Amino acid sequence: MLSAYISDSEADLRAASQQAVELALRAGAKDASASAFSGGGLQIGLRDGRLETAVRSGHRSLNLTVFQEGRVGAASATTLDPEAIQRLVQEAVSIMRWAQPDADNGLADTADLAHDGPQPLRYEAVSDDASAMAEEAQDIQRALHAVEKPAGTVLRTSEVGLTCSETLSVMVTSSGFCRASLGSSQARWCSVTAMRDGAMARDYAQSMARRCRDLDRPHALAERTLRGAAGQLGARTVPSATWPVLFSPRTAQALIEDLVGALTGAAQYRRASFLAGALGEQAAADHLDLVEDPFEPWGLASAAYDGEGVAGSRRLILDAGVVGGYFLNSLTARRLGMRTTGNAGGPYNLTLSSRRPGGDALAMQRHLGTGLVVTAVTGGHTDPTTGHWSRAVEGYWVERGVQQFPVAGITLSGDMRTMLRGITHVGDDVERFGAFRTGSILVDAMHIGGRA
Repeated sequence: MLSAYISDSEADLRAASQQAVELALRAGAKDASASAFSGGGLQIGLRDGRLETAVRSGHRSLNLTVFQEGRVGAASATTLDPEAIQRLVQEAVSIMRWAQPDADNGLADTADLAHDGPQPLRYEAVSDDASAMAEEAQDIQRALHAVEKPAGTVLRTSEVGLTCSETLSVMVTSSGFCRASLGSSQARWCSVTAMRDGAMARDYAQSMARRCRDLDRPHALAERTLRGAAGQLGARTVPSATWPVLFSPRTAQALIEDLVGALTGAAQYRRASFLAGALGEQAAADHLDLVEDPFEPWGLASAAYDGEGVAGSRRLILDAGVVGGYFLNSLTARRLGMRTTGNAGGPYNLTLSSRRPGGDALAMQRHLGTGLVVTAVTGGHTDPTTGHWSRAVEGYWVERGVQQFPVAGITLSGDMRTMLRGITHVGDDVERFGAFRTGSILVDAMHIGGRA
């Protein structure tokens, strides 16, 4: 046994993947790719200080994709015994034979495979001591009650959660690729409902990392959660108008998500992107850089290779606002007449930064002057083709750089192309959310839909 949660050795996973590929070729596939996974973890949950959830889980899986003359079929199994692998192959090959052919389907080109190369730091053994994790959860709970609250504010309910997990994977292809990857993850979160003068508000805070030492401390989580919930008590609407808008780091990730979605290969070849054909064009303010780094040590989206065995590269997605690259896998790259960027699993670690000084949260409020600070996005969507952006949001109103009162019951709308070009500052108050790292983002003008 490799660890407390990984029940299969690398050799076992490699043997199962290799068997699936060999059987698929014998069954009529021209090419095949198999990935085997083994892992598990522990989850602890408290509600109002009482243990509500204590779950230890484990899993294994085997995924197989087969190709023949442009046809593709895929299937998965949750066991690695020979009979299950045989059924898996039969299912994948059967699907492949009924599929419509597409000349762009197929394994990654051999020249693109990452047979070796850097393996970023992604794994640190996690705890298998449920009692120790339950005590850590109680530390967060105690911190919630220890944080100083505004006068008259009562903590009505609270939830605390902790998870840790480990995963080992092995990928094998009929073109000769075989490589393993080991990863770990940790998460801590808490949420509260606060009440004052008959009003209630809820907020949460979370921290995710590959190593326990990189997680936020209990007091920091508790303070963010209570500040957010208490800060929304007594929220009111504002008149409909056009004002500058400052997105907090937590809400700013929504803008990065929409930008990334517009630059994926699928959106580009379907022309379902508000940035269709934007490679080499000015898409955002000329002081903005967006860097992708697959090899960041302990990065949540770090990896030596993608789901096709291709390595990514450290590159500028935005270079002074100019689009420097798309997110491509082999299929979308072929359809665009380009080369895969190693993003079959999505984007790697992305960091948005500005060549202009931004400053901390208070400095960003001063840059805002008078306008809206968005602290929560509660609904809405972006039209991926037109770029029309519309969300229900919460936050607070600022005048002359000073916070005035909480705001709720409003919508915020704009056009993504105009918004990206209208970003005036990015803050130094950087936070990480999965693959994205950004500070607060200030947009020069957006329409606020409030009271008439």
